[in-house]
Amino acid sequence: MTITTARPAVRRLLPGPDSPVLATRELRPGTTMADLSRFRQDRWNLTPALFQEHSSRLVVDFNDAPAEFRPVIKLLTWLMLNHRDDDGNLLPGLTRPAARTVVTYCRMTKTFTHWLTGRGITRFGQVTEADLDDYAIDIKAGPSSHELREDLLAVVVRTWTLRELLPDEDDRLPQTPPWRGERIQDILGQRRTTDENRTPRIHPATMTALLKWSLRFTEDFADDIIAAFDEYKTLSARTPARRRTTAPAPADGPTKRRPRTEVGRLVINLLDDYRDRGMSLPGIRGATGEVTLNTHFLRLQLGGVQISPRLAKLIAASGLPVADDTYLATPVQALLDERCWLPTRITYEQAPVLARHLSTACLLIIGYLSGQRPGETLNLERDCIQHDPATGLILLRGKHFKGVRQADGSTKPEGEQRADPWVVPAPVAHAVTVLTRLHDARLLFPNTILVNGRSRTASLRERVGRARGDSISNKDIHRLIDWVNQYCTTQGRQDTIPPDPAHPKISLSRLRRTLAWFIVRRPRGLIAAAIQYGHVRVQMTLGYSGNYTSGFPDDLAFEEWLARLDDLTDAHDRLQTGEHVSGPAADTYRHRVSASTRFAGRVLRTGREASTLLTNPDLQIFPGKGMTCVLDPARAACRLSTHERGNRRTPDLDDCKPSCVNIARTDRDIDVVREQADALQAQVDDPLAPPIRHAREQHELTRLRQIITTHQATRS
Repeated sequence: MTITTARPAVRRLLPGPDSPVLATRELRPGTTMADLSRFRQDRWNLTPALFQEHSSRLVVDFNDAPAEFRPVIKLLTWLMLNHRDDDGNLLPGLTRPAARTVVTYCRMTKTFTHWLTGRGITRFGQVTEADLDDYAIDIKAGPSSHELREDLLAVVVRTWTLRELLPDEDDRLPQTPPWRGERIQDILGQRRTTDENRTPRIHPATMTALLKWSLRFTEDFADDIIAAFDEYKTLSARTPARRRTTAPAPADGPTKRRPRTEVGRLVINLLDDYRDRGMSLPGIRGATGEVTLNTHFLRLQLGGVQISPRLAKLIAASGLPVADDTYLATPVQALLDERCWLPTRITYEQAPVLARHLSTACLLIIGYLSGQRPGETLNLERDCIQHDPATGLILLRGKHFKGVRQADGSTKPEGEQRADPWVVPAPVAHAVTVLTRLHDARLLFPNTILVNGRSRTASLRERVGRARGDSISNKDIHRLIDWVNQYCTTQGRQDTIPPDPAHPKISLSRLRRTLAWFIVRRPRGLIAAAIQYGHVRVQMTLGYSGNYTSGFPDDLAFEEWLARLDDLTDAHDRLQTGEHVSGPAADTYRHRVSASTRFAGRVLRTGREASTLLTNPDLQIFPGKGMTCVLDPARAACRLSTHERGNRRTPDLDDCKPSCVNIARTDRDIDVVREQADALQAQVDDPLAPPIRHAREQHELTRLRQIITTHQATRS
């Protein structure tokens, strides 16, 4: 589309030195005017404009901008954040961008102005068409990705679009549109592609082991970890720092000392409890390796009572041994392979670490088996699971953010509750239940758990809300993997979580693409806890993930396209090396396999393109068990299934009818038929088989032998 130079009159909204940076933006509840940065400052905090609970602090810094351009860059950034015309738009045809988009715009504008100052240009009004042409040439020749090059040029266009809002003519780019209105993709000679399909999958071996161990945490270890963490939280709340800041004062007053007889009785009762449990006293290992009595832990158990020399003698006289660590009283009861999963009780220091690993395991299960985007998972709240009694489906309700817009077309920063919930399998609902038992926070994945009397206020100031962020979540995943592998080494186990050989960094953003791969490539493959990916797919396509606003069906279509091409390439290679094909659809099979070579090297930019191409008749070949379906929907004998968008149909390979004219059989299929026939032969030869069963199996064996004979007879 060509940009025209005709511009209507624009009512300018300009800031003063003390104008709030977020003057007209929607702000998070609880934000005060004192929280807002002012225009005169060279560092602006835009965090109050963010609503997603997992978002990190958002700041725009102008100190690294060229001094000559700094005032106009600040003004342009402020206008991007605040200006709207009478119709609610930034300018006709432009909606107000999200706060993070504004920060990106500012950063790229600084890149443009640094390039200008390198040519001796200090004002936008000095820029010529030749300068812009040179800038485009330099950007095109640079080492950046195509997407970044496109964004760097788009920023120049956006700056030109805002020219009439600037009061000083010298701060405006020339009136002629940049590059005379030519499209950026034409300038660069390349179109922008969708990033989502390039998200690398997690290697199957890595993902399988990671999910298996996550399910072990939630289904086997959770009770032990939660009980130990509850004991840990109770004890940690008794630390002096916590007592001074948050804990209520004792009923008898904060300074009143307990009678000596009462203190002695508390100590004796505690020692008796240790003796009854068969436990040693808590120990702590010093720098030299020497183990001594952990009096601080005993003080916590006694409710904050100081361990005086008299009490220390009383404890020493008990005759109880001192353990090599500080173990909690909570027993370890869960079994792994018929053995207790931990050789000892959980220690005081282990409890919060295992609780965090348990939370991460829940995050992986929910994020992976729901197909949610990371932000959608991290913003889930308590009571998000519902059970539909009519359908028996498990529904996961929460907010979504991508593509959610306000009436004027601008991004709705707070998102909205999804009208169509995610439909999830039972392990997801169980993981949510585990999280609600683990902590009392409103969000399922809080950023931090307040323990040991420390609130980590510095960390909380960097958070928009109380949800865990993407970055720390990804680190938590690797910490869980490290713990599992160390555990396997210590326990002599072989089922470690192997590293992803191609992409070692495991992140939440890779889960959706990996789930799509498993559903397409291993639809009947069982994963830990008997989760069937085929069942997951059926459930997900009935609910939120079947809606194209989720983007997940596009991921499935893209993976199906790759799988279909792999199958056809293998089939073509086998035909070229002399593989024989028989059956009523043999000729159609050969034709389609030969015709499919024209799809090799085809570039797909979106999952929708893949979904459309999958309807091509030459690609309708579906390998089955002992047969290959060369689908002609009009002649199919089975019940066909309709895919999410309703524009293509696939056969039911589990209900294949032997008389169907769509059947072809390759040498590979015949190998499977021979295996079936050999297994039936052993049953037919069984002299003790009931007559009815013997007749039924003899009839099936005759049919299989005839298939093999016909295949061999038509080979020439």
